[in-house]
Amino acid sequence: ETTFLLEGWVPEEVWPKLKGELDRWPCACEVSDPGPDEYPQVPVKLKNNPLTKPLNMVTDMYSLPAYGTLDPNPLMAPFFILFYGMMMADMGYGLIMMIAAAVVIKKAKPDGATMQYMMPLLGLCGVSTFLWGAATGGFFGDLIPQLLAILNHGEAADYTLPKLFDPLDKAVNVLVGALVLGVLQIFTGMAVSMYKQIRQGETMAALCNEGAWFLVFILAGAGFALGQLQAGLIAAVVVLVITQSYGKKGIVGKAMGVFGSLYNGITGYFSDILSYSRLMALMLAGAVTAQVFNTLGAMSGNVFFFFVIALVGNALNFALNILGCFVHDMRLQCLEYFGRFYEDGGKPFNPLALNTKYYKVVK
Repeated sequence: ETTFLLEGWVPEEVWPKLKGELDRWPCACEVSDPGPDEYPQVPVKLKNNPLTKPLNMVTDMYSLPAYGTLDPNPLMAPFFILFYGMMMADMGYGLIMMIAAAVVIKKAKPDGATMQYMMPLLGLCGVSTFLWGAATGGFFGDLIPQLLAILNHGEAADYTLPKLFDPLDKAVNVLVGALVLGVLQIFTGMAVSMYKQIRQGETMAALCNEGAWFLVFILAGAGFALGQLQAGLIAAVVVLVITQSYGKKGIVGKAMGVFGSLYNGITGYFSDILSYSRLMALMLAGAVTAQVFNTLGAMSGNVFFFFVIALVGNALNFALNILGCFVHDMRLQCLEYFGRFYEDGGKPFNPLALNTKYYKVVK
């Protein structure tokens, strides 16, 4: 009448502590590692450091990795934080994000899974936003130059903040930089995919797929840099003919393999890399919107009306961008990046706990 059997999953590093608790009671227990045939049933618990743990929010929204596969958070964190800051790119917005995250974490002490990840991620993205804003000279757009121009009856251009570059004047350079960052992330995903295939014993598949396209990009880039673009492209085509016909039977099969790889590879990589132009687009959109509202406020010639119009406009701009940048950043990670190496389908590990509806148990 007082006997029961309980089965479940426990993380290996927690087992000694759990066993110590169980030994206090008259019970018998045993543990075993799951075999490969049990992997689909094993829940997933990600283990990350303070920098990568907030990215659990992104991974949870997409899908957890299958048990026994790669944790994407360490590979995603630098790109996600960097891209978010590039799209927001304003010191004022970055300060608000950092302060809001610090206050909520310290005062509210969020305990829900989403808020526990969201607030630290907001703070990290705020740091990136502030640094990119310092590089572009943006503080609520051009609020300070416009304010000084009103007070001194001068021109806003005379009071611009120090900056490394102006995204509005160097839009083409920003676009090139965004595409270069996209190529870097895509190359990272390809390298991870090659590593996984080689570890699984599929070395030839890795060399003929991602390895071949690595070589194609290198040959085309070297040909362009050396002024021998035609020779570089011919060498790239030769590489594809050799690698993409591997394993195909017959002349028709080999020809179809080469043609299909050329079409799918060129259109796929081109469209994926072009998607990163959104980094430039959102950076310019945010900067222009802030400057438009600041200019409208400055046209009044009155400091009070200037602050009212500028702050309302910047608040709207901030609210739109903080969500918009997150959505576009998510898209780059989940489509352009994860598609190259990520194996999803994991089930979340939900440990046995008290789940109360109206009360919060603190001790």
